[in-house]
Amino acid sequence: MDYCGVEFTAVEAAGGSSWKWQLSILDKDRMRTSGEATSRAAAIREAHEAIGKGLRANARPDDEVQMPQLASDALDVLHVLHGARGLPSTQAVEALRPFVNTMRNRVSGNDRLADAAAGAVGALMQGLEAKGVASDDLWEEAIEASLSYANEVG
Repeated sequence: MDYCGVEFTAVEAAGGSSWKWQLSILDKDRMRTSGEATSRAAAIREAHEAIGKGLRANARPDDEVQMPQLASDALDVLHVLHGARGLPSTQAVEALRPFVNTMRNRVSGNDRLADAAAGAVGALMQGLEAKGVASDDLWEEAIEASLSYANEVG
C-alpha cells in the first residue's frame, strides 16, 4: 500500500490474533518503521500516523509560501473536496484548481505531504476533466492526502 508516497504493508500475524505493519523507507533514524495492532484498520491507521510523523520530522520549511496561507488553502480544499462530489465535474475542477495551482507554484520536493496532497487532488481533477467522473478511490485519496497535509501545517 502507499500513503503520501511511502510504501507500507499491513499483514495478519500467524494465528490471526493481530496485524503487523511495516514501512518501506530509507531514513529509519527519524521514523518508526513497524508496529503491531489488533485489527487491519488499526494497523493501517498506525502506519499512516507513523508516516505523517516521520515526514513532518524530515520536512524542511518552504520559504516561498507563508505557513498560515498554506494551512488556509489546505482547509479550504478539504471543504471543497467534501462538497464537490455533488457538483458537476466542471464546477468541481474549477473549485479545486486554486489549491493545485498554489501547491504547484511552491518548491516541489521540500515537503512530501504537500506533494502528495497536490498530486492526489491533481489526479482527481484529471479524472474529472477526462471522464467527467472520478472513482471513489480518487476522491478518498485526495481527501486523505489533503487531511494529512492540513494536519501538518495547521
